[in-house]
Amino acid sequence: MTDRPGETTPEPSAEVLATVVREEWGRLTSLLLARFRRLDLVEDALADAVETAARRWARDGTPDNPVGWLHTAARRRVLDRLRAEAMAQRKVPLLVVEAEGKEGSPVLADPGDLVEDDLLRLVLMCTHPALDPAAASALALRLVLGVSTADIARLFLVPEATMAARVTRAKRKIVTAGIPFAVPSSDVLPERLDAVAQTAYLAFTAGYAPGSGPDALRTGLAGEAIRLVRVVLRLRPEEPVLVALLALMLLQHSRRDARVDADGAIVLLPDQDRSRWHRDEIDEGVALASSAALTGPLSVQAAGYAVQAGIAVEHATAPSAAATRWDRIVTRYDDLVALSPTPSARLARAVAVAEARGPREGLAALAGLDDDLAHSHRLPSVRAELLARAGDTEAADAAYALAIERCGNDAERALLEERRAALRDATS
Repeated sequence: MTDRPGETTPEPSAEVLATVVREEWGRLTSLLLARFRRLDLVEDALADAVETAARRWARDGTPDNPVGWLHTAARRRVLDRLRAEAMAQRKVPLLVVEAEGKEGSPVLADPGDLVEDDLLRLVLMCTHPALDPAAASALALRLVLGVSTADIARLFLVPEATMAARVTRAKRKIVTAGIPFAVPSSDVLPERLDAVAQTAYLAFTAGYAPGSGPDALRTGLAGEAIRLVRVVLRLRPEEPVLVALLALMLLQHSRRDARVDADGAIVLLPDQDRSRWHRDEIDEGVALASSAALTGPLSVQAAGYAVQAGIAVEHATAPSAAATRWDRIVTRYDDLVALSPTPSARLARAVAVAEARGPREGLAALAGLDDDLAHSHRLPSVRAELLARAGDTEAADAAYALAIERCGNDAERALLEERRAALRDATS
């Protein structure tokens, strides 16, 4: 069936499979890796399961429990590979015996605290100190939390091919360094705490700014990141980096129901219905942001999260968009840029400067970012908005065109196209 010549409507089974792979890959990896401890087999088995599902679901229809179907198919594939290895070695590994003894267990293990704990342990496995911290976080995002390589690349502001190579090298480094693919105990947490926090932060960011795909936001991924931080915080109470990060996450997550409309379209902050914000999460976030744990000397990482949490407090506690104290937000962004002058922080500061002092000053604050954000759609989208406000409609239209070209997220692209069309209508 087609909607227009040359455009094919995806089969329902294909849409379901794509959604399951996007949203459940990390959980499936966690469950299988926790049982079999063999990353090579788990990755191959899941890939085989998805390939088989694409054929069978198109022919037989989508199963009632698609996640369970993939889990069962992948588990059986791993067992087949282990049996083949055992035959080749003329022995039966204990792992096969143990796994077969669990055949009667439910398809999906306990989805509550056990899975959350497995999530932490698997992140700890990926963030081994033998790995570069950035590579460790990228590996955990890909394998455990299921973030696509393309989206990880956008988070790190590098081309996708570069990030794919980094993830591959990280996996190879674990093997060559003799690090077993075993689930570590929590006693390794102190030495890996910063990497775990960074992984959770990046996963949360990927949830609220998906670089690709149809979704305006992925609250499931953001929720997994929050649960991960809560699990670690129970093990390390009063740890500043965790307190600050949880405050930031809760304040941002509190707006989830107001971020999209009934059709899934993005609703920008000034237009959000603030009655739909989760006040209990705002109250917890505000309390955490002002807690005693953040009053002493802080690491650069903890201080960065604390400053971002302070910015989120300004938004969350403003009675209306018009009443937002943009002057205070600019000051906080000045602090953030002084701590960590990342391109993303400088771009966000420019937005705040524009709100506080006008679009011309905001445009001036964008100077020097083009090289650092050469592949991002967010710089030209911000520039387009500020140019439109400043009355330079021709330059704004060109900036919107570049942002649309670069944007890989369907919902964000639709918003950019809508704003570009509105700009053209206003000047026609």
